[in-house]
Amino acid sequence: MSNSAGPTNAELAALRRPAAGNATWRALRNYQAINIVVLVTLFLGFCTIYSLLYPEQLRFASLGNLSVLSQQVPVTAIAAIGVGLLMIGGEFDISVAGTFTLVPFIVAITSAGSWGWPLWLALLAGLATALLLGLMNGMITTRLGIPSFIATLGTMFFLRGVIRFVSINPTTKQPDNIAFFPGDTLKALLGGQIAGPIYAQIVWLLAVAGVGYLLLNRHRFGNHLLLTGGNRDAAIAVGVPVRNVKVTAFMLCAATAALAGLLQAVRINQIEPSYATISGLELKAIAAVVVGGTSLFGGRGAILGIVLGAVLIEAVDNILVLISAPETIFKGFLGATTILAVILNTVIGRRARR
Repeated sequence: MSNSAGPTNAELAALRRPAAGNATWRALRNYQAINIVVLVTLFLGFCTIYSLLYPEQLRFASLGNLSVLSQQVPVTAIAAIGVGLLMIGGEFDISVAGTFTLVPFIVAITSAGSWGWPLWLALLAGLATALLLGLMNGMITTRLGIPSFIATLGTMFFLRGVIRFVSINPTTKQPDNIAFFPGDTLKALLGGQIAGPIYAQIVWLLAVAGVGYLLLNRHRFGNHLLLTGGNRDAAIAVGVPVRNVKVTAFMLCAATAALAGLLQAVRINQIEPSYATISGLELKAIAAVVVGGTSLFGGRGAILGIVLGAVLIEAVDNILVLISAPETIFKGFLGATTILAVILNTVIGRRARR
């Protein structure tokens, strides 16, 4: 004789559990940054274990090397966050290395010598310069309809010329490094040691990443940015101020480049003109963004992925330095990784659209 009563609440809950578990797994598998999360975890885990087992061969996990990484990774990651937000909006900025270098120059020049401005005023002047550069790039791109790659390429060469001019040594007639000693307070604030291998740059990275996450995932600006980059016509149709969104993204990109430049200058106590010319910072930032899962075509990206992309690139660079590998190997790795990341992101994007 069959039981005519329906399933009990316990039975219904048991039936729902697998579905909920499958949904969680699907959400995790479809997370934009899941590939880079897995890759970075495996890579850092392997390097750390190998370093602990064979410290004479690889000093990756040593306190000294971890201190270097905790100061260098945030510089690249903070610059990459601004580049990533702009790329999510469908635009590029390859002039970030110029902003990265020029802003500390402005702070150093205006706060010393005949200028003698208070440090806070010099910092405001540097930040204002960065925002004006971002505004200029944004206006040229959105108002004149010039592709951002071309607009920022012109800005890049312009900034290189300006930096070369302000860094000329009167004796040698060649660009020279400029000493940068902003005082103990700013030194501690931007680059002071907190505990062991943990430095203030890590705190700044967490702060910038937190703000970036809130803007992208918890604010209307993020929704507008994703829609603008993913489908500009649809964004215009629903009333998104596309031009304003893109200009704001350009200004955020310049601001993060300025902060990264100040962190670097404070760390090494000098400003190097070469960062604007041969450092390849802009390409490294773009590579970190792409490796982190951000689409080159806009409309897709995650702050966590961008940060982990920078971690992976700097960690590989660090490993190659530790094993005394030629610099060209890192450049080859950077190029190959970027190409593979673009292919992977394109495939993932097509599957997501299906």
